[in-house]
Amino acid sequence: MVVGFRRSISLPGLSASASRRRDARHTRSASFPCHSHPALSLLHEEILSLRTSAGLGCYSSFSAASDLERIDRLLAALDGLLRLPQTQDPLRRCAALTDRLLDGFLRLADAQSSFRSAVLALAQHGADASAATRRRDPAWLASAARSHRREEKEIAGLALAIKDLTRCAPTGPDQWADADIAAAVAEALAVTATRMAAVFLRVAGAAATAAASIAKNSRRGIWVLMKKRATPEEAARAKVEEIAAEGTEEGSNRVHRSLVNIRVSLLNIITPSL
Repeated sequence: MVVGFRRSISLPGLSASASRRRDARHTRSASFPCHSHPALSLLHEEILSLRTSAGLGCYSSFSAASDLERIDRLLAALDGLLRLPQTQDPLRRCAALTDRLLDGFLRLADAQSSFRSAVLALAQHGADASAATRRRDPAWLASAARSHRREEKEIAGLALAIKDLTRCAPTGPDQWADADIAAAVAEALAVTATRMAAVFLRVAGAAATAAASIAKNSRRGIWVLMKKRATPEEAARAKVEEIAAEGTEEGSNRVHRSLVNIRVSLLNIITPSL
């Protein structure tokens, strides 16, 4: 009596080892998101968008605010991915790498917090320069120029402090099963650090230009400048710069909140609640 049998079909070009690799891929996709998972695909799209924006060659104040908006979108996509249970288990198994990623995002959050404070200080120094011009106070105007230079140096230093984070953290050979998730998070960290550093340097350059202009005006004599009325074009440009500065400040706040959320998500992965 024949209890039962299994019928196998051999397909040309499909070896037993290839079949096992295919089955392994299927098993793997059930445990954590693969490349086709919407959350992971969205993160890759945002990474590509942020990388592409680096080659646009736009250096206006609006481009800094636009970069901050793109960074925030990437971080939102990353936070959504980190909240998935399928993502948390692989990262928990890569404890050493996840620790480095947590440290990296913590440093970015600290740098962004300092940048946010510097942007607020620059806005105040700009207001001081305008007030000094109205009151015809050369000493106050020169002080505003020095303050701009001080903030410019601090912001440039922030870009230098996160330079090492612009390189992806390598995954170990024993982490191949979790490489998709770990590599995506590491790449998101590197791209975020790269674009944040670019924004820092751009704002630092604008601060240096403003400092030079303010210092020049203080040397020329404010009473001469007060006799010259601003043209409509100059007034419009000043309004545009004001709006751009507000956009940079708002974008900086959003990015800082998103970085804090990422830090909390990674910390929860490393130390899950009992």
